[in-house]
Amino acid sequence: MKKLHISCMIGLLLVMCLTLAACEAGEALVPASAALTQTEGRVLSAPTDFEMDPVTGEYSFQGTDPDAAYYIIRIYPVTDGRELVDYTASSSRINGKGTGLYTGVVDLPAMGWGSFRVKLITYSAAGSQFTNPDPVSFMVEYGVGLTLERPEMLAMSSGNQVELVVDWATLSDYYDYEYLPEMKFSFYSDPECTAEVYSDTVDLGELGEVIYGHPMGYSWGTSYSEPSLHYYTANGELTGFGPYVGSQTYCFINDIYTYTLDPGTYYVTCQAIAKLDYTNDSQPSTAVQITLIDQEPTEEFTVATTELWVDPPMSDIASIRSATQPDRVDFCGDQPLSARIVD
Repeated sequence: MKKLHISCMIGLLLVMCLTLAACEAGEALVPASAALTQTEGRVLSAPTDFEMDPVTGEYSFQGTDPDAAYYIIRIYPVTDGRELVDYTASSSRINGKGTGLYTGVVDLPAMGWGSFRVKLITYSAAGSQFTNPDPVSFMVEYGVGLTLERPEMLAMSSGNQVELVVDWATLSDYYDYEYLPEMKFSFYSDPECTAEVYSDTVDLGELGEVIYGHPMGYSWGTSYSEPSLHYYTANGELTGFGPYVGSQTYCFINDIYTYTLDPGTYYVTCQAIAKLDYTNDSQPSTAVQITLIDQEPTEEFTVATTELWVDPPMSDIASIRSATQPDRVDFCGDQPLSARIVD
């Protein structure tokens, strides 16, 4: 026991001597626990040289921090200068492997047309207490030089009034593959559509606020009980299970544009008007012929449609999927992915 006591004393004296020597040399000893926490809270250094081809999705960047646990590339829509919370496309998790070159491919879906922000986001390991750096990002515009799909239309005329409905397949194609543009309705006095007597332009973007995402597709607005003179009998095919098979009668709401004109015969077209300066207006639709008379509308009405109009298919409600009508002029599904980096 005495020998053990003497050994402990000698060890303590050695530690004291080493501490004194370090202090005399101007060196401060740091406890091991403190040394371990010196890097906690440090902001990770961001990757450099980030590039991504907005058409192919191929990317590359230089990792600069060995403590980065993983990276993710995400693409966010930007509307009216405001970046949306939900991203349109995302890479899988890119595991950190130290510093150096990273490469890969982001699988790009149908992006839609407009402005998007591409972000390379750096993440630290869970519980590491490192701080993530700001994402590295740049802006991309999609749809450059492309032409909007030609719209199709239904016209229901009665008395001195006509109600125009944009084809739901057209709307769904715009919504998923392009964007909801403006729509110009033009009334001509001649079948060659050279003598325009009236026109009106509406913003289809407003329909984006009322669209219903049905499991069988999009519903752009119908009712089985809305007070309306004109209930349309659609013969859309059955697309799912429900009580409505084959034809069904309902009135259109939201996507219905009503005009009252002087008596006469008119030839009416619709045309998608581009909102973005780097996309092109659609071709005008084929013309529908309507005849209006000098009396108030009644429950009786005449139906006319453009060349490629289709009735909305029926499930439990009228709805339709995008890209289901490949015969459309400038069909959205045939448009290539076209983009340019703007910053």
